[in-house]
Amino acid sequence: MKAINILLITIIGISLLMAGCVDNELTPEQLEQQIMAHQDTVQSFTCNMVMSSNNETMVMDYAYKQPNMIRMEYTEPSEVAGQVMVSNGTHIWMYDPSENLVKTANIPAYAQTNRSRDALFLKDLVDTCAIASNGAGTVSGRQCRRITATPDDAFMPMSVEVWLDERNWMPLKIETYQNGELLMSMEYQDIEFNVDIPNSTFEFEIPEGATVESTDETMTPATMTIEEAQAEVSFDIKEPVYLPPGYEIENVAVTPVSESVDGVVLIYANATDENMLSTMVQLVESAYNESAEPMPMLEGDNETITVGDGYDCTMTTMETPFGKTVVLQWNDGALDYMLASPLDREAMINIANSI
Repeated sequence: MKAINILLITIIGISLLMAGCVDNELTPEQLEQQIMAHQDTVQSFTCNMVMSSNNETMVMDYAYKQPNMIRMEYTEPSEVAGQVMVSNGTHIWMYDPSENLVKTANIPAYAQTNRSRDALFLKDLVDTCAIASNGAGTVSGRQCRRITATPDDAFMPMSVEVWLDERNWMPLKIETYQNGELLMSMEYQDIEFNVDIPNSTFEFEIPEGATVESTDETMTPATMTIEEAQAEVSFDIKEPVYLPPGYEIENVAVTPVSESVDGVVLIYANATDENMLSTMVQLVESAYNESAEPMPMLEGDNETITVGDGYDCTMTTMETPFGKTVVLQWNDGALDYMLASPLDREAMINIANSI
């Protein structure tokens, strides 16, 4: 089955002058103030979401309503048309009509939020990038203020272009560039704000004869401890000695990493950050098998570094319209490790060195 890739996301700021008048000479500090002041002013919207990357374009009918209810139905390309993802904020359904298969899962309490993904995206942008005004533009017939965001800690030349609606400061278009080359883009077309969307839109009715698979068993159980996980795996679970200030263990899970091998997933969160989702650290460990296929190379900026006691490690930095993720993959001859987080490169290396 073709996976339903969902880049689910975040956005928003206070009106500047009156009736859409905009001062194009805002300082970076004023831009950040306006962006943060307008968070979640849009309570609902419908649109066509168009996402492009690597010369591939996907189009979805998209509906959003607070608190974080989402419905996405793919319309292009033809091979994924009809696939649906629906979430009512506490439960998620993913449907593939080609196989008449529905995958369902409960959303863990730690992953539930009353803030839109668009608002979270803009907060991350303000927290991690230098913001500069870049003129004006039009998206889907709406006047927009354009800004350029440059990541503070990017090790390669990166930039994110964002078109913010002039009235509500919601991102309507996002483009990510590396070395001046467009990597990916997302655009909300034919958008309508604060529309009346019934809650039933965000519930999914199982089609007749469909196969239903629950993925709850693969999601992180809130009650599992390190000791309980250790009793279920044959290898010694290792925890990082170093984590940035404020980080604590949030969840532990034992989950299959292949058809025959179980691994353990450790999730650490910064309890002092109101947006824990944007700063979580995930560590996956499993027993190393020399004869098994090597870990797959992820798409993004890859480089080989050394961690721990001289172990070769592949570090992948993936820039998306909605933030950056750094992934480290290595083995020490006993365990395979995958470490992932939006934290910066230096912090991730420090964590890996402490395991």
